[in-house]
Amino acid sequence: MKNLLNNISYDIYLIVLLTLTFFSYTGHIQEYLLPLLVGIGVLCIIAKKSIFYIIPIPFFIQMSFSDLRDNVSVTTTYFIIFASLIVLDIIINHKITKKGYLSLPLLILTAVSIITHINSPDLFTTFAGFSQIFVVIGLYFYFINTLDKDEKNYANVAKLLMYISVLVTLEMLYFIYQSGDLAIVMIQQRRINLGWENLNIIIYANLIAIPLIGYLVSKAKIKLPYMIFALITILGIMLTLSRSSILTIGVFVVILIPVILIIEKRRIWLIIEGLLLLLILTIGVYYAETNYSLITDYISAFQSRDLTYFDDRLSILIIALDQLKLHPIFGSGGLYSSRIHLSETGALNYHNTIAQASSLGIVGLLGFGYLFFRKTKLIMLSKSTFKWFALILIYVTAFVNGMLQPMYFYTTYMVFVFLVLAIVEVNETATSKG
Repeated sequence: MKNLLNNISYDIYLIVLLTLTFFSYTGHIQEYLLPLLVGIGVLCIIAKKSIFYIIPIPFFIQMSFSDLRDNVSVTTTYFIIFASLIVLDIIINHKITKKGYLSLPLLILTAVSIITHINSPDLFTTFAGFSQIFVVIGLYFYFINTLDKDEKNYANVAKLLMYISVLVTLEMLYFIYQSGDLAIVMIQQRRINLGWENLNIIIYANLIAIPLIGYLVSKAKIKLPYMIFALITILGIMLTLSRSSILTIGVFVVILIPVILIIEKRRIWLIIEGLLLLLILTIGVYYAETNYSLITDYISAFQSRDLTYFDDRLSILIIALDQLKLHPIFGSGGLYSSRIHLSETGALNYHNTIAQASSLGIVGLLGFGYLFFRKTKLIMLSKSTFKWFALILIYVTAFVNGMLQPMYFYTTYMVFVFLVLAIVEVNETATSKG
């Protein structure tokens, strides 16, 4: 019984945070959630709990406000609280002693983010791009110096992303319900707006969660619950009607199913539970189609997005290439300079990971490539099967979704990714040999 409680205690903790955050988002307890979660965070720090009990708090707080993006005071308060919890945890419980396996490529990108100011259209552009990289490298150092080596770390980070993705989906469904309009109309017109991020970005947690849930499926004795969580996570992505994200789902499925089958020792039970999931999905699809024609309407809505039209994206990439030609060495002003260079198009970024990295010039592109080389080498040091899911996560999100979205250079995505990488690094003593 004690072992069972130990195994599910983290799940219970995350479910409590998820429930509180959802009811805050709906407006029922919004004024109470912030002090409540901060209090929980402080208690966890004093009790010397694992950072897995501290890290979820700022993520869930972010998702508890429907007006976070447009409210400067709330955003500022959120950032101060996040930073304060980290500083308090370091002061009370930890010492910063490890330099990190990925520190050199991150420092290269940080340095280029400063030097590129020589070509920057304004100071804010440089500062915003530098701040993003600086925050990521700061959190990376925090992760590697505060995480303890533990095989459970892999499951914990997977569960964290899984429950966050479930919350995203629930908030989207609630928004549709509250709108009073038909669900298919809200989806087709892409009118879902959770307030704390735009539609393409809110489901980054869902995209990251899919391969991590795959890891949980591969490790669990009873796999069906995690398979159902994966469906809920995918549902959230489908609601966005995002071409790049739906393409990413397809690639994930094509890669993950064979990987899980190869890793799994009890393949018969895996196949049985997979078929049971397929039966549940078939019943759900049949009910939705026969009663509401949702599947037919969804397919029509998706096709109406003109799936073969990429002229607008190509024109943006041409601008990125022109900027690289103008400033080939240190780039055109940093990661946020695209907002200025694309001002006439209405776009904010180059909608491509490599193109966005090119804003740091050839030096930045080389640093970006070196970072991926080090990340791959780091992951392959792992003896855990987690490494295969980490590799799938890193490459598919950065370069499949990254063909049409520069998701790699959104802070939330980078924090999640570097948390995963820090866990691999801490769990593998071989990384100290570099």
